[in-house]
Parts: sequence; C-alpha cells; structure tokens
Amino acid sequence: MKKKPISLLAGLAAAVLALSLCTTALAAPAGKKTLEEPPPGVQISGRQWLRDLDSTNGGIYYAWPKPKETRDYDALPMLRPTWLPEGYLLLGAGVGREGVRNDSLTWTYVKDETSGSKITFTCYRPTNRSRGFSFGVGLDTASLRRDAAVQGRPADFYRVYDDGTCNLLVWEDKAGNLFWLRGTQDQATYEKIAASVQDVKAEPLPALGLGWTPEGFTQDTEAGLITPAIVSESWNKVTEAEGQPKITEMFHWFYSREALFGPKSTQPETVKVNGVQAQYWPGDPDASGSTAAVGGKVISVTTSAEQIGTLIWTDPETKINFRLEAPFDRDTMIRMAEHITLKASENPETAKPAK
Repeated sequence: MKKKPISLLAGLAAAVLALSLCTTALAAPAGKKTLEEPPPGVQISGRQWLRDLDSTNGGIYYAWPKPKETRDYDALPMLRPTWLPEGYLLLGAGVGREGVRNDSLTWTYVKDETSGSKITFTCYRPTNRSRGFSFGVGLDTASLRRDAAVQGRPADFYRVYDDGTCNLLVWEDKAGNLFWLRGTQDQATYEKIAASVQDVKAEPLPALGLGWTPEGFTQDTEAGLITPAIVSESWNKVTEAEGQPKITEMFHWFYSREALFGPKSTQPETVKVNGVQAQYWPGDPDASGSTAAVGGKVISVTTSAEQIGTLIWTDPETKINFRLEAPFDRDTMIRMAEHITLKASENPETAKPAK
C-alpha cells in the first residue's frame, strides 16, 4: 500500500525536542485501553502474546493473554541490541508511561538527520495493555505480515508502506518479553539486529546534576530517565502574564558511556568545556517558538526545534559522553556544561524513571 501521510522527525533538533517534550512519543508503540480477559487477538503457535491485526484501522497489536495477573516491575528492562548497522549512534531512550510501572523501555538510534535513518527498539514485559500502532483506515495489515525468525523463534515482519519507509519486526523471548524494531531496514538486517539483543549489564553511571542554569528554570521530574546506561533530564521555565500567551522555554541534556549522535548536515564549531574540546551547533536565533491557538488567538508559545542548539563533549577521565540541547547562545551553554557536578547523595544503581 502507498504510504499515508505520517509525522516523522525531520532532523536531530526535532527528535531531541520530541524526546524532552513527550517521552512516551519516542518511548513505545501506543497501547489500547486496559485489557479485559480474554484480550483480543489470536494465539500463535510457539508464542505467548496474542496477535491482533485490525483491518478497520490498519492496526498491528499484541496483547499479553493474562493482563490482570501483571504487576508493577521494580526496574526497567535493560534488554537491547548489541549490534547495529555501521554509523548508527544513540539518540536517546524513553519510558512507556502507560500500563504497569516499568513495563517498557525504548532505545532510539540514528545515522543522520533524515527521518529514514532512525531505528527504534522497544522491549515490553507482560503488561495490562495491548501494544501496537494503527497505520491507517483500510490498510490490511494481515496481508503485510511475513514470517520471520529470531534465534530460531518465530517472528513477524511487516512492510507497512510500499516505499519501505516503515518496516517492523515483532518477536518475543522465552521469558515473555515482547520486542519491536521499527525503521526502514530490510528483513535480513532486522533479524541480525534482533539476534544481537542481550540483557546489557552496564556499570551504573554517576549521579550528576546541573550546578548552574539560566534563572527561572526548574527540572521536569516527569520527563527524566535514570538507568545504568543513560541518564536524561528536561528543564523548563514558564512565564505567564495576564492577557498574554503562556510562554514555555525548555532544554534537555543527558549523558552516557555510549557514543552520542550529533548533527551530520552542518559543520560544528570547536569550543572548550573545562579545557576539553567540544562540538557546538548553534540554533537559529531568529526562529520563532511553536504556537498553539484557540479561536485564532495564540494562547501558548513553546521552544521550537529550530531554536535548539547542540553541545557535545566527552569527559576525558570518566569517558562519559554528554549532550546538551538548549535555546541559548554558545557561552550560556558552555557555562551550563562547565557546572555539571556530582550529586553527593544519589547514585543510579538500578534502572528507574527519574522521580
């Protein structure tokens, strides 16, 4: 079937801003409402999750057969790929906010700023909501499915659109974890990525914090993430005045021992962060914020992707990589980076969403 118009992240700034604005947007395939028993779908030989292919809305959904027996998990799953095609680097990670606590985690990797270069991998534990997407009314998803295999276990491969801009691989392991790969790669590449999935036991990252930020900014504790492999924070500043639109400024930063993605389409400026070489890509100082209106009247203005600048550097002692995205000038971002400090009373020894 020809591709329906869908929203894709056109560049790095847009992707990172989406990650900070709505973790669930990148975090996981959407879930239907809380399931009743028995949930919809058909039993598949050799598998535990039920498959529900809904031709009325082009839906591809999977449901755990006993949703009422699921309970909150103490920590997030750390299963993820250990092999990716050449050139792919970590963009970020996101937690599913629906279903039982800590039931899913998504990792996003990109090769360049084009929307077709993104790979997302999601691990789901058994949960009380079905997992999947609706791809468009009239799309016969059953006809799109092809048999696949991951380490000898049955899997489903879907070429959703004729131009190959949305392909899926869905499978599960013996423990009942459900996995989704989504991107533009072919079936053979997906199967190779899937075969590399392991429970990655990373050394916990130190608990770091921003020692200085521009005045008026506070941390958004609902949007953060703490795992042994990656830590992220989102901060915002809200300004409200009578008769004026609500103005929300925001920035996002995270750190990891894994290599972090930086823009490829433009040359960065080489700068110094505490004497260490760093790369800086400026945002557009003349860009406008994103607006929302009711009845033709603008009621809110929020930081836009075009306003976001990027600063990337690596600490030479710890080998930890940092990325800061913010709508500030170069000197302000460098000052923020130079005031990252160790939190004396915290340490992310176990994976958990930031509280």
